[in-house]
Amino acid sequence: MRVLLAEHAGFCSGVKRALKLTLQEVDKGEKVFTLGPLVHNDEVTNFLHSKGVKIVEDLQKLDSGTVIIRAHGIPPRHLKILREKKRLKIVDATCPKVKSLQKIAHEFFKNGYDIIICGNKQHPEVQAVSGWTEGKAIVVDPEDYDTIKETLLGPKALLISQTTQREDRFSKMAKILKKKNPNLEVYHTICKATALRQASAVKLASTVELMLVVGDEKSSNTNKLTQVCREVVKTYQVTGAREILAKWLVGIKNVGVTAGASTPPWTIKEVMVKMENDNFEAKTEEVVSYQDVPEKDYRPGDIITGKVVLVEEDQVLVDFGYKTEAILPRAEVFLEGDTTLKDKFSLEDSVDLLILKINDQEDKIIVSQKRLERERRWNELEEAAETGQNMEGIVKEIVPAGIIIELGSSLEGFMPGSLVDVRYIPDFQQFLGQEFSFKIIELNRERDKIILSRKQMLEEEAEKQKQETLANLKEGEIIPGVVKRLTDFGAFVDVGGIDGLVHISEISWQRVGHPQDVLKVGEEIEVKVLEIIPERERISLSLRQAQPDPWTKVDEEYTVGEIISGKVTRIVNFGAFVELFPGVEGLVHISQMADFHVKHPSEIVQEGEVVETKILDINVDSKRISLSIKKARPAPRDLTTHSYSKENENQNVTLGDVFGDLFNNENSIGKSEEEE
Repeated sequence: MRVLLAEHAGFCSGVKRALKLTLQEVDKGEKVFTLGPLVHNDEVTNFLHSKGVKIVEDLQKLDSGTVIIRAHGIPPRHLKILREKKRLKIVDATCPKVKSLQKIAHEFFKNGYDIIICGNKQHPEVQAVSGWTEGKAIVVDPEDYDTIKETLLGPKALLISQTTQREDRFSKMAKILKKKNPNLEVYHTICKATALRQASAVKLASTVELMLVVGDEKSSNTNKLTQVCREVVKTYQVTGAREILAKWLVGIKNVGVTAGASTPPWTIKEVMVKMENDNFEAKTEEVVSYQDVPEKDYRPGDIITGKVVLVEEDQVLVDFGYKTEAILPRAEVFLEGDTTLKDKFSLEDSVDLLILKINDQEDKIIVSQKRLERERRWNELEEAAETGQNMEGIVKEIVPAGIIIELGSSLEGFMPGSLVDVRYIPDFQQFLGQEFSFKIIELNRERDKIILSRKQMLEEEAEKQKQETLANLKEGEIIPGVVKRLTDFGAFVDVGGIDGLVHISEISWQRVGHPQDVLKVGEEIEVKVLEIIPERERISLSLRQAQPDPWTKVDEEYTVGEIISGKVTRIVNFGAFVELFPGVEGLVHISQMADFHVKHPSEIVQEGEVVETKILDINVDSKRISLSIKKARPAPRDLTTHSYSKENENQNVTLGDVFGDLFNNENSIGKSEEEE
């Protein structure tokens, strides 16, 4: 037969602590009393009696000596009576988990909550907790939750549990009551030791044919262990080895053993030895130590994670699986403005904390959220400085030499004025309150010195964007851009972190005197990429080629022989150019100005004048239109209205402008190859 011991069995940390405190007082040679049994276990009670510790039930009988407040705790009115006895030394051995439960009940009661306790009304722990609500708490056995009426649950109600209750029963009760009152606050106050013992007992029970639960019948947590095991396998509860009957083990090959949190290790050992050495033919295998798994040895500087169990005006209690809750003082939390602890924390919030101080004598662990956050922020900044990662912060203050950036966790960085931007900015007030991205260029934790640069970040981003643009641009594609500068010879357009040039000849299909006649700085336009030279970071662009060529509409708009009106745009020695519509001009050759000899076109027309012309020829491929004024209307011989100007001789013209009409006008002296 195999005998297996549950992983978690026997004394919990709260019982160990109470027993330790009691024996310490015994060693001092004082008269020691416990206010009721220290724990619900006769073996422990007898052991303490052998050490001279006496149990007292009546407070009035205590006048001098040392009194131990047992692990279950006492109501505040009893504590007040004890403190009034000047010759009496008080040692509080209340289980830290129970004390936390008392604080939770008291704090919520003060804030106007109806307190509901899931537990046994006769149990001393429950009676003590109820005392911290002035006895007004509603105590309900987990099997009797239906007795609570909705009318008893006010708009503010809290459900808590006796620390030794069953997890499943409490959860079921919470679910039912939550349906009756959706506003019900539920806080899990079952001791972890209790939960662990129940879970490990159930796990073991599922693998054996019989379970033995060792513990006093007065022990609530032992009785709960028996209940959960019986729901899985045949189970017997015994106070010690002497109660084990041989007939229970007939035909049994695997036996599991567990024990309540108040069961001493020597009792468990006696059971194991009896099972092994009596005539049960038992052989113990895979036996786990009867001692609890040692609790972690926490030290100042350790980082812990826990859940908020209580929020008070000046402190927060956090459960992190230790024998006592961690205390988070208000001074160790970052609170902005009028924010309070209750604004920042809610029950069950998960928080990371840094242990500052451990006081084993008072069972106090002081922690800090502020210092942990500050430490983590420093680590983030140091990593960012090392890797060149961009960071973010809020502009907190403008100072003569630059700006102060709020980095979080009470850390601030300084950004010199010369490092704020790539361009000169005369006044930084515009940035106040804005979120900035930046590089960290200098860091000194010992001196709390952090120097930042937004300029470096902007330069790196601009260079990166420029290289990406050069790599991704393709000749012939049409892309958006923003006009950055205008010059006599063209416009510089930003097309993604790099400026490209639109030459004046590529700004419009019309003739342009200066780029400012067509464009404005800051204007968004679309341009066509003509040429890319990556090694020189040079891009040639065209605005006009990103727009429809007006010459494509000429055949649709005009026919040869048609009389049309147009504005004279240029006068040259050999004729005048007339705009038919934007981007399309025709030439009136000097020979087509009048029926008489004209020395210069200015004798007939002036720039800006609107004239009627007749279309003689259209050549879309060559982008030429030949026009005639004389065939559109007779021209007067009075030339006094127009004067010839030498300035017209200096107009910039092409050979096409000079000779383009010669083969198209009706009086041309040229002949075709056939005629020759």
